[in-house]
Amino acid sequence: MKNLYAVMLIVIILAGAAYSQPDLTQEPPAPQKRADIAIAEVVAVNVVVWAWGHYVLDGYWTQIGWESFDVNLRHGFEWDPNKFKTNFFDHPFHGSIYFNAARTNGMNFWESAPFSFFGSLTWELFMESEYPSFNDLAMTTLGGIALGEGLYRFSEQILDDRAGGWDRAWREVAGLAVNPVGGFNRLVKGDMFRRRAAINHLRNPLIGYVAVGGRGRVNGDNLEKQEFTPGFQFSLRYGDPFEDQSSRSPFDYFTFRYWTSKKDTLRHTTILEQAVLLGKNFRSGKNQDQVHLLGLFQYYDYVNAELMNFGGVTFGPGLLSQFPLGKNYQLVTGPHLGALVLGGSNNEYVASSQGRNYNFGTGVKGKFNATLQHHKFGALLLEYNYFWIHTIEGAPGTEQIQMLDGIYNLPIWKNFGLGLEVFYYHRNGQYDFFPDVKTEIKGSRVLLSYAFY
Repeated sequence: MKNLYAVMLIVIILAGAAYSQPDLTQEPPAPQKRADIAIAEVVAVNVVVWAWGHYVLDGYWTQIGWESFDVNLRHGFEWDPNKFKTNFFDHPFHGSIYFNAARTNGMNFWESAPFSFFGSLTWELFMESEYPSFNDLAMTTLGGIALGEGLYRFSEQILDDRAGGWDRAWREVAGLAVNPVGGFNRLVKGDMFRRRAAINHLRNPLIGYVAVGGRGRVNGDNLEKQEFTPGFQFSLRYGDPFEDQSSRSPFDYFTFRYWTSKKDTLRHTTILEQAVLLGKNFRSGKNQDQVHLLGLFQYYDYVNAELMNFGGVTFGPGLLSQFPLGKNYQLVTGPHLGALVLGGSNNEYVASSQGRNYNFGTGVKGKFNATLQHHKFGALLLEYNYFWIHTIEGAPGTEQIQMLDGIYNLPIWKNFGLGLEVFYYHRNGQYDFFPDVKTEIKGSRVLLSYAFY
């Protein structure tokens, strides 16, 4: 039934957008900040999610009332036992809806951020009969801000009120898919079917590629060399980090990498996002031809693999640099170091009836990436991520996780390219009361890519 409703909604949007009457005399209206509507939408989101869980899923946790409110307030927060995907992806995505309830009602980044906290806090205290949890509040808020602003800017990049016909239709459907609450607001306000003479959406340069990977090879500890399923990935860079600016605003530059490979075994989904929150550009070198961006960054990492999972939210400084090497070669580097506010890593000594098999912890993240580019010979990307996680709930000890990823992509025809990806994961768990654990995974695959600028 829910699939039928989704199809009906898409048909309505397609038909309405494709056959809307043009009125190109309309100028974009001045943006209005409607915190009251945003608050109402946050509350409505919580009510709708609760109602779905109560009336459709018959969830035990939906048995709420004055007694559950009182118990939650008196008991306070704890660590919940949910699955890794639930806590480190589902909750951040939920938080992104809260965030965009404000962002698409005229608020800026900083004004929208508290709405993720408000939505999460009210859900934890009043919309579940389970005790409120620290990790849900942290990941829904901080992860929701990271995903929320990224999805908002992607949807803004897609939408164009000047467009008409089927071009307009696919833009509206894609915008709704990327930013559901933003699409809902456009629908109820009539913006989804209204054409205007000028663009009124946020635009920045967007470059990247999408790729399909063939069956690859993987091997590691307790794993014989074997094939794994084909995968899909894309890598996007939003904004120009090397455009001379005296100051930076949140997310006017960010990168978003996603890849997935799913099968009964060796399934793998990864999201790596980094975004500037504030910073400035400067130049160096004899001819002032080396450009840099020094800033404070936010990082959201989610790696959910069959053999290894880890992720979390980090804040810290980073320095991006662009070096011209001559003969049309260019090197871009980016060292980063940050404080991991909350993270998680799989653990053999943690188990729960609800699927939890990982520690919660705080710690440090280090990152370094380098890209060597040539307009004819393609690009070589190397990215290294390091996590040191100290357990705050779970098996006492520390986790050290290293991830090295290398991709070489060679242009072969127009925007199409042929590439090779290699990756290496290493985990070293050192525990106070259990034997240490070391895990190593490495693999490779061939990619067929399409680049856009």
